[in-house]
Amino acid sequence: MSITKMKAVTISGQIAEFDTIVEKYVYGRDIHLENAMSVITNRGRLKSFEDNNEYDMIAKNAQSIIKLANYTVKDKIIAPETTTLQEMRDFLDDINIHIEAETKQDEELSEKIEANNTAIAQLDLMQSVEVDLSKIMNFEFIRCKFGHIPKAGYKTLVTYLDDIETFFVKTAEDTTDVWGFYFAPLLKERKIEEVFNSLYFEPVDISREYVGTPYEIKQSLEKENRELQEQIEENSKKTADMLSSIADKICGIYNLARKRHQFAEVRRNAIHGDMFFYVVGWMDEKSAKALEKEITASGDTVMFYMENPETVRNIQPPTKLKNNPVFKPFEMFVKMYGLPSYNEIDPTPILAVTYILFFGIMFGDVGQSLVLAILGFIVYKVRKWDLAGIVGWVGLSGTVFGFVYGSFFGDEEIIPALFHTPSLNPMNQIALMLGGTIAMGVIIIIFGLVLNIINSVKSRDKGAALFGHNGAAGLVFYLSVLLLVGNMFLSWGIPNFVFVTLIVIALLAMYLCEPLGKLVNGKKNWLPKSGMFFVENLFEMFEVVLSFFTNTISFLRIGAFAIVHVGMMMVVSILSQGGGAGGVIVQIIGNALVMVLEGLIVGIQVLRLEYYEMFSRYFTGRGREFTSLKDK
Repeated sequence: MSITKMKAVTISGQIAEFDTIVEKYVYGRDIHLENAMSVITNRGRLKSFEDNNEYDMIAKNAQSIIKLANYTVKDKIIAPETTTLQEMRDFLDDINIHIEAETKQDEELSEKIEANNTAIAQLDLMQSVEVDLSKIMNFEFIRCKFGHIPKAGYKTLVTYLDDIETFFVKTAEDTTDVWGFYFAPLLKERKIEEVFNSLYFEPVDISREYVGTPYEIKQSLEKENRELQEQIEENSKKTADMLSSIADKICGIYNLARKRHQFAEVRRNAIHGDMFFYVVGWMDEKSAKALEKEITASGDTVMFYMENPETVRNIQPPTKLKNNPVFKPFEMFVKMYGLPSYNEIDPTPILAVTYILFFGIMFGDVGQSLVLAILGFIVYKVRKWDLAGIVGWVGLSGTVFGFVYGSFFGDEEIIPALFHTPSLNPMNQIALMLGGTIAMGVIIIIFGLVLNIINSVKSRDKGAALFGHNGAAGLVFYLSVLLLVGNMFLSWGIPNFVFVTLIVIALLAMYLCEPLGKLVNGKKNWLPKSGMFFVENLFEMFEVVLSFFTNTISFLRIGAFAIVHVGMMMVVSILSQGGGAGGVIVQIIGNALVMVLEGLIVGIQVLRLEYYEMFSRYFTGRGREFTSLKDK
């Protein structure tokens, strides 16, 4: 079982010693707090403490500044206990004001640099002009405009220039446009502007403040940009130096605020009477026993009570998963579906083993799978992404099955020739692949039904264990159908009515699951009072029977995708038959596409099998996650 065994713990002491006891026996512990008011039934005159927790935002604010300073938090550095909430807030606010001012100034400087870069790009288009722009842009009786015109429009413009009172000075051109100035008398400006507009001339604004040639202006702007960039770097250095000089103080405030936040969390969940307070929570069995010994040995006036989850009424124990490094990344998929209840079997190891197995069968190729495995493990090592760890493990599985299939980047001759062994090519063994995956599906469904019976017994639901469609009745029905089919086709000599009788009994048990469940669980009024019950259950039974068939057939996709993988690589091989550099490029691109696209599709299809064909049989996912106080 990979769910950590829990103990419900109650810590009690005198109200006057609340802070002392909490700091010594609760703060920093791996404990999941419960609202004591909802657990302690004999409340009497007990009441909650006042809820006033403002330290969470202080801690988050300090943490964001610490990250900005690239500073590593040191647990041993903590601000003096005399530091008030307002002092913390004022200190951090002053830092934030400084950072915001620097950020605003940097943004303004960056905008200026961007504007200068835009102007420089325009000036690059008029470098051939060796005239002071301030003179030509500020003529009294002549209007000058700079812009670009499509090459087709420029050819037409050349034919018009003799008929209109203007001239165009070309300064640059690219593949589509011609850039330049046109000059027009002020009195004829509108008419000439209409001509240029009809030819799709697009003007570009040139600042009338520019003085000098385009080359001189460009040099000036580039110099200004360098100075602006130096100012940004100087501002950043000043802020970094400032943060570095007070980093320890920020760290101390962060640790103190986090400590007081945890104290406030304890206070928020605790209750008290006139003299004593009570803190209730969950701890793993090992930690709870260690805390009990610590309190006993201390001689402090502290009451510590520990009990098993089964004796705690109306409160569901939280779930704390405990899996080995191989299975740990797969907890992500389990949590996406739902966390297992405390008394459920953790499906993570089952999901991990079957997911790795299914993916390997569907994506068996030594070369492609090794690439996935190497990339997955590297990313998991560096970034600790669970999905990368999953990719690494399924890549290893694909590598193993790649040797079985004799496939190396789609080539099915290298491995058999290298190891002198025959390969199990899925394309040549279609019947075996499809039949084998169906048989695998049958075994997994039976296994899921057995797991559900165990879970039902653990949760003390006799009705679901005996009569549910995923309980003993469903198991008898499924096995009887399989044995009946086997007896009919393989002639075992067993009378068919034996299996038919078992099927009918199992169907009746599943049909009457609800009333029979109430009966065995000792509930009164177990007989259905409405005739609609029988009609509704009739349709439900049809769906249940159909689900056994569809769930079994769904496992065909494992063999089908193994065959499809071979087919896709055959296509890549055919397209690359030309040889040479072109063939190599086709092989590289083809393998990359198969790894990405088919790898993604196979991953999704395997997850679908886990959720719909397996989890739906034995897993409810209604658990509560264990949230440790020390992580808050």
